[in-house]
Amino acid sequence: MIGARFTCNICGTPGVFDPPDDWREGASCAGCGSSVRMRSIVHCLLSGLLGQSCVLEKMPRKRLIGAGLSDWEGYASRLAKAFDYTNTFYHQAPRFDICAPGPERLGLYDFLISSDVFEHTPAPASRAFDGAFESLRPGGLLVMTVPFGWQEETIEHYPDLGDFTVVELGGDYALVSRDTDGKFVLYENPVFHGGPGTTLEMREFSLDGLMAELEAAGFTEITLHADAVPEWGIFPRNRYGVPVTARKPAGALDRLKFKVRKARPS
Repeated sequence: MIGARFTCNICGTPGVFDPPDDWREGASCAGCGSSVRMRSIVHCLLSGLLGQSCVLEKMPRKRLIGAGLSDWEGYASRLAKAFDYTNTFYHQAPRFDICAPGPERLGLYDFLISSDVFEHTPAPASRAFDGAFESLRPGGLLVMTVPFGWQEETIEHYPDLGDFTVVELGGDYALVSRDTDGKFVLYENPVFHGGPGTTLEMREFSLDGLMAELEAAGFTEITLHADAVPEWGIFPRNRYGVPVTARKPAGALDRLKFKVRKARPS
């Protein structure tokens, strides 16, 4: 795979695959700077929507409504030209809280993209999966990535987390929270993505746990995309964090309230 020729499926630039040490995240397109993860997301999205993959930059406009959750600008700007697409954010406009979409978003989207977001949402993680399901139209497509491990179950770092703040003292970081009894709780050595004190990791998914959450929310056609796609420079080094696609069943009814999730064995 090193030295393989490919065409970037985002910008159309031809290149030779020579990734940096960070195989998944490092820029490996000389044109737009896309990584394996970014090209994988676009490949899965276009294949799921159109039945075939192509170069996003050259794609004719389609009348499909979609949203991204803090998407990478390198493909977000091109998606906005190809679809009726909006890149949304949790802390700034245009705002979209996937755990509580609001009635104006329910059943609105033909597709949603969530790349490395669901590991940061507050517990329980099920709220984010329910929010994605309810925001999609029947037949709508979810394209997502989360880093996941090989343990049997998802590890929740802060299952009972309420109001919290991150504090820094002498170069060390800690999480301070108030529990349901009003007492302060200190969590040492929190994990951040993007550098200390930035985006807090709430959980480490297991692959089985991720699949179970999607199924419990009501998704079908759940697919793990771990295969290489050499023509687009997609060479997963391992299955850790490769894209997953899932579809809201075509016969599903849009509802104004979340469905009652099936109880799981303890």
